[in-house]
Amino acid sequence: MLLAQSDLRSLTVFRAVVEHKSFLGAQIALGLSQSAVSFHIKALEDRLGFKLCQRGRSGFELTDRGAIVHERSKGLFLALNAFESDIGALKNRITGTLRLGLVDNTITDSDLPIHRVIARISERAPEARVELAIDTPDALLSEIANGGLDIALLPETQPYQGLKLSRFREEIHSLYCAQGHPLFRQAEAELTIEHIETFDFVVRPYANMRELQFFPKARARAIASNMEAQAMFVMSGHYLGYLPDHYARDWVQKGRFRQLMPNETRIHSTFVIATRSTEKPSTILDFFIRELAGIASEAVHMGHSVAPGNATRM
Repeated sequence: MLLAQSDLRSLTVFRAVVEHKSFLGAQIALGLSQSAVSFHIKALEDRLGFKLCQRGRSGFELTDRGAIVHERSKGLFLALNAFESDIGALKNRITGTLRLGLVDNTITDSDLPIHRVIARISERAPEARVELAIDTPDALLSEIANGGLDIALLPETQPYQGLKLSRFREEIHSLYCAQGHPLFRQAEAELTIEHIETFDFVVRPYANMRELQFFPKARARAIASNMEAQAMFVMSGHYLGYLPDHYARDWVQKGRFRQLMPNETRIHSTFVIATRSTEKPSTILDFFIRELAGIASEAVHMGHSVAPGNATRM
């Protein structure tokens, strides 16, 4: 089968349908109508000569052949991106697409100003494109491994075959309560580990209960899929939870949140840069890493480095 430009467009739509697990998700992501998405899937199926997916009341589901096509398409689009990058390099220009993954609510972190890196790409590499995805650490690692992302910044995790994890920086997390919680007005001198752990905690599953390392008898009565959800539980006034200090700072300044025993129970979460270890970095990926390192170096010299303390890594 000789691929045409229309086939690549239909493959792009097909990949969006798979990645968003629905035609509706692909419509929103690509800005297409329902009929346009259906047209591309039908056109691709006609070209290939077999069904790619089933769509009905039970939802969206790939056929066995559709799953194989999706898997093979990852290598195709990686190769196309690498080709575009190499051609740009021959012309002394930075081109191609950078697919970046982040965990949620890093936008308030002054030590991780991704917006500044994006601005520099726009200014110095206007022909390049940036795609940004926000997801859980496990999902980001999976996307790096299967070719869905080129790079991700996420909390440190166990090593994975085929992935390169480079330590980058640390993020401070403290335990918080909100207005309405019994501990919000309690005197600092009266707070103890034993007293705090009698209250209900909210935790994130991907943190693997490390949020309770200082509170061995604490009860994890609520589960949050991400940091914003965790903050909502804390804001209810019925739960205690760990949040990044940069994320909670505004609520603290407004008198709505309070840190609990920060010097004794603070946690350092080490962030890593995740990439595929066997792949030569594209020009846009190399540019992004260099700019990120430069901005991180600026932050250190300006005194934004992580403060020492009685902390452990998360």
